[in-house]
Amino acid sequence: MSKEVFFEGDAEVLPFTTPTTPTATLQKPSDVLDVPAAAPSTIWYLSITKPHVDSHDIIGPTKAFRHLLPRIEAIVSNSPTAIDKLAQLKETEDMWGETEPNEHFFNNGFEVFIVEGQRGSYTILKVVREINKEVFDILPAPVYTVVSVGPLEHAAIPLKAKSSSSSSTSASASKSPSAPLSPKFSPGKPKGYAATTQLHGSFTERAAARETAKYIMTVLLLDEENVNEIGRWEKGSKGGGVLMAMNATSMWEVKVVYADDPIGRAQEEADRGEDAFVL
Repeated sequence: MSKEVFFEGDAEVLPFTTPTTPTATLQKPSDVLDVPAAAPSTIWYLSITKPHVDSHDIIGPTKAFRHLLPRIEAIVSNSPTAIDKLAQLKETEDMWGETEPNEHFFNNGFEVFIVEGQRGSYTILKVVREINKEVFDILPAPVYTVVSVGPLEHAAIPLKAKSSSSSSTSASASKSPSAPLSPKFSPGKPKGYAATTQLHGSFTERAAARETAKYIMTVLLLDEENVNEIGRWEKGSKGGGVLMAMNATSMWEVKVVYADDPIGRAQEEADRGEDAFVL
């Protein structure tokens, strides 16, 4: 199987989707609602980022943007301004000035949609397109999706020491950014999911997804020192897994998500029906 992953807008097709260097803080983007028509064999993801709670979820892939709409509508339903904005996108005027469904929107979606919340909070909805014929052809069957996160910032919290000697050792280790993790330490709650989560594409075969995950972790850990690494994979020939790495100040994860999507499968079946799938 080809290991190429090509996202629309890339200057070239790379052997792997190389992770970018994440910024320490997430900047609020602007809406990008006008997008070109999708290319053939495009698969779709929905990225949901909530900076105020430091979360970043990725939904997909699906074979059509409209299959992501129920999740988008559920999030938008909590924001009056976003409800109005989405309603405007769904409609257009014909040559006689009559309102009709905006088929371009239902087929091609948007790039960035900001859902304003209360007290300055907001949610970033981003639709990501990937040209991937192998995955497109087998969806909605389960596929392997690779996602990375990190560096996450964590606080090394010393566990209750058994002696004053071990307490002293733990305290000195926590002050050194490059010190290896002590078994006396437990990581605090990581921070940075909203800013550092990256999607790297989907694969039909587990081996290709694992190879990509290993490469991505290698890139993420360049120039890092005293890092402990571990990997966990579901047993058998199928199933996902995770690669994890940690040092005294940061942690990283690269996940291979293997998931079935019964809702997407039902919608795909509806698309093949006489009336297709209509929201």
